[in-house]
Formats: sequence, C-alpha cells, structure tokens
Amino acid sequence: MRFLAVVIVVSFAAAQEPPACRKCESTGVQPCKDHKGDAMALEKAVVRCSVAAACKRCLGLLVVDCPACARDDIVEDLADRSFAMSRWLEQRHEAVGRFCAEPASIRYLETAHADLSWSLDGAIVDKKKLDAHQRMHLYGERVEATRRRFCDVLGLTDADFPVASDDASPRLALHMFGAMRDMRELSPRLTGIGAMGTNIKLTGGIPVWCMVADDRAMKDDVDVHRSVVHNVVHLLLSNMLPARELGPTGEGWVDEGLAHWFEIAIDGRCSAYCVEEAVMLPGTNWHNGAYRTGIRQLADAGKLRRFVESYTKNSDELDLEENAHAFAWVDWLIATQGGAKLADFVRRLKRKEPQRDAMQASFGFGPLAIDERFAAWVVATYPKQEPGR
Repeated sequence: MRFLAVVIVVSFAAAQEPPACRKCESTGVQPCKDHKGDAMALEKAVVRCSVAAACKRCLGLLVVDCPACARDDIVEDLADRSFAMSRWLEQRHEAVGRFCAEPASIRYLETAHADLSWSLDGAIVDKKKLDAHQRMHLYGERVEATRRRFCDVLGLTDADFPVASDDASPRLALHMFGAMRDMRELSPRLTGIGAMGTNIKLTGGIPVWCMVADDRAMKDDVDVHRSVVHNVVHLLLSNMLPARELGPTGEGWVDEGLAHWFEIAIDGRCSAYCVEEAVMLPGTNWHNGAYRTGIRQLADAGKLRRFVESYTKNSDELDLEENAHAFAWVDWLIATQGGAKLADFVRRLKRKEPQRDAMQASFGFGPLAIDERFAAWVVATYPKQEPGR
C-alpha cells in the first residue's frame, strides 16, 4: 500500500499591533500636569479628595486621556469615573456641606477605611507648616495608621468587622469641624444624638465621630492627634464583631484603657477623656498625662486603686485617676497576655459574658487575682520619673 503525504504550508501574516505610544506608553492616559511631585503622591494615597476634584483639567482623577492614542475605551472609562466623583461630591454636600455656615469651606476625603469631613485650619506639625488641605490628608493617613496598628496589636483582619449593609458599616465616618455652629447643627443629623459638647460618637455597627477643635483643650496639633486616635479606637473597638460599645455597659475600663493605650503611643501622654464636660474644665488632666510615671508613683506609695473597685463602672463614671489605671491595666494585659487574648476577652464581653467568667476563660485568672500581679509588674517596668527630667 502506498501513502501519499501532502504537506500544505500555510503562511499567516502576524497581526500588526499599533506602534507603542511614546507619550503614554500605550496606557491611554497621561498624568495631570496640575498634580506633580508631593501633590500627586498626596492624592494617590487616598481614594477621593474634594480638593483634587476641583481640578479643571482632570476633575480629581489625576490623569487625562492621551490625545495621541484617542482610545474610545479610555475616554469612556474616564467619563464613568468622573461621573462617580461628581456623585460622591453631591452626596457629601447633601449630607454635610449644605448644613454648614460656609459650605465651600468644608473639604472631604475618602481613604481605604474612612470618610472624613474637614474644616480645621492648617497648623504647624513637626515644625512644618501645613495648609488645611495638607493637614486633612495627614489625618487621613493617621486614621489609617491607627486602624492598622489596632488590627496588628489585637490580631484582627477585615473579617472581624461588619459587612456593609443598611444598618452596619466597617467604614469610619469622621467629621472634624472648625466652627461650633457647624458642630451643633451637624452632630444631631450625623449621629442621631442631641447636640452637646465638643465631641460626640455614634458607636457600634455604624461608627461616626463628630468633633470641633476647642482651643482651650487642644492647644496644638498633638492634642488634636491624641483626641483623634483615642476616639478612632473607641469606634474600632465598638465596631469589632460582635458590634457593641463596651463603655456604657459596665466595662468602661476596657474601652477607655485601650483608647488611652493607643493615644499614649503618640508622645507618651494622654489628654482625651470621655467624661461629662460639665464637671471637668477644658485641658484638665491627671499627672500632666504622663500615666506611666504617675501610676509608678502610686505603686511605690502603696496607693494603687483596687481593680474590683473600678472594673464594673461605665466609661463616664471613671475619674481621671481611674482612667490612668484603666490604661495601665490594659498595658499590663497586652504586655503579659498578648493582644490576641485581649481581643478574645473583648469578644466575650461583647457577647455579654460576665467579666469574671470572660477573664478566667481568656487569661486564666479572675478579678481578685489582679492587684498583686499588676503592682509587681508596674514596679518592675514603669519609670519613676519621665525621661529627661
């Protein structure tokens, strides 16, 4: 049998791709010329910024379509993103700006995990002068940094916070006003709580914080920074699943102690308190906010508070010295037991387990076993006086 082999050679011309665009490297977009260097880096670090959105060239997108490419898909994508930006601005104005005395003075920032309304002025920060826009971005970074550290210390992930729904959100809503008039007008609308004081929180499933900068209590930027960190931790702790605030239900030492623990990391001092403002003059503090040395001095004098005398109080029932003790108790637990065990303890409290039982389950000891261990640890670890004094 004979076989006939037929070989057919078919030549295909390689599809010719269009030459690479030297202006945009074939991306279809070019950086906006009105955002360069530090200004571009500032905006790229966030999701949206109302100041950037005012740019007439890019409308806050930071890029424009490349005229050399003329790609319809890129033009359509930029149009969609521009529409989303305008809708975001409209929503922020409807919720906040239109109720303010000077709507144009309110700036907005969206970061990975927070939404910020801002009308504070610029300030000197670390010997560098920042305008109001730059300072808003700085606080966006500080909020994100606080959230990252909160999760790192307690061993949390995004799964430990609520899924977005009509009655829950994992996002933090922060409204920082420069005028008391705006605070009084907006805080009831944003939190559902009557206008009072300079600092109002809605905690739990939907975390919201409203504040106005009070020059009597916040003399410089570091005071504002402490207040922000303190209150962001309150929001995160309440939002952590199961979402529930601990402060008003007899576990105030945990709520305040943890907030102070993150606050003190800024510069070794605390200055934010969740007590009735009517009974405390602005700027009042305990031991000038140097909690560790103050607690050490009490330990040396044998005057530490007994844990069982304070551990069932609400946050607003703790006096200033008890706030310092709350910090130190949390400091001791994190140092000796670890953040993950503290997170387990918090979850048990949120499920309304009695503190005694929750403490035994998480740490292996109860409230009556704390005082002696705590006092010994304070003497072994806390300084007798502040460094440099």
